[in-house]
Amino acid sequence: MDIVYKGRDFWKNYMLTWFGEELIAKWEKYAEVKQIASVNGKINLEVYRNQDLARPTIVFSHGIAGYARLLLPFIMPLYEKGYNIIAPDLEGFGYNERKKGDFTFDVHLHNLRDAVKYARENFKGAVYLGGGSMGGPLAYAADARYNCADGLICWCLWDFADREFIQDSSTTKGLTYYLIPFLKLASKILGGVTVKTTRFVSYRALTSDPDFNSLIMEDPQSGNTISLRGALSLVTQSTPDMKHELYEKPVLVCQPEDDAMTRSYHTKKVYARLNSINKKYISFSGGHFPTDKQAYIVWGECVDEFLKGI
Repeated sequence: MDIVYKGRDFWKNYMLTWFGEELIAKWEKYAEVKQIASVNGKINLEVYRNQDLARPTIVFSHGIAGYARLLLPFIMPLYEKGYNIIAPDLEGFGYNERKKGDFTFDVHLHNLRDAVKYARENFKGAVYLGGGSMGGPLAYAADARYNCADGLICWCLWDFADREFIQDSSTTKGLTYYLIPFLKLASKILGGVTVKTTRFVSYRALTSDPDFNSLIMEDPQSGNTISLRGALSLVTQSTPDMKHELYEKPVLVCQPEDDAMTRSYHTKKVYARLNSINKKYISFSGGHFPTDKQAYIVWGECVDEFLKGI
């Protein structure tokens, strides 16, 4: 496909082709780009501020492929329901100035804690932490560590500590745990060296459209590369500080049932373990990252109904 936008405007290609050109205008009208201090330096936040600062704020995180601005299809339906939204660019992604792809799982948890802290300082209502794809497990692990949010709003939620998940979802399959000693040694010497993320995680099922999946690999802001220490951290740092069986806050889990990238089977396992009385699982049709605009309308309605019921 032809790439119309390049450089810092690369994100507009996705809106133009899949999600609606009107999202570009909405981003330009409503998004405030902020920077906050975090563990390795400043990170970017995209802030969507409604008039009622007492309405709930949702801190919504991208996963391993994307960055804050790519989440516009998720964000705008929530903003238009009256929620305040904060979407951070995590370390190694998006418009942060440091090396792309170089991060660790622990650093991302720190980034999310700092984003929630910003929300607490600038808004008056409850703050929910969430994310799409890997952003879901990150949101859970961040709140398990820092007890910073009032609940979770997740698009996918699996357990990285589950060997069955790693064997099912990584490109290295059953070899993953045998590679850990090599990755530990390599990370000590060449931790910041980056390779294509697809060496560890396939993007073939990211969406149902191969053009989209190919485009993400050319995006200068995306997660198309990963450092050796980043890859290692996904296995060695991702065990949550709190077992899912002990988590009691409200949790909404949305999961595409045709997801071939991270199967619903793994999300359902985690959901069943959550101890929250106020939890809800909602099935969506389609794959991991929907390209059907109607899915995001339904997503906004589901989140709105859940939060109003708390």
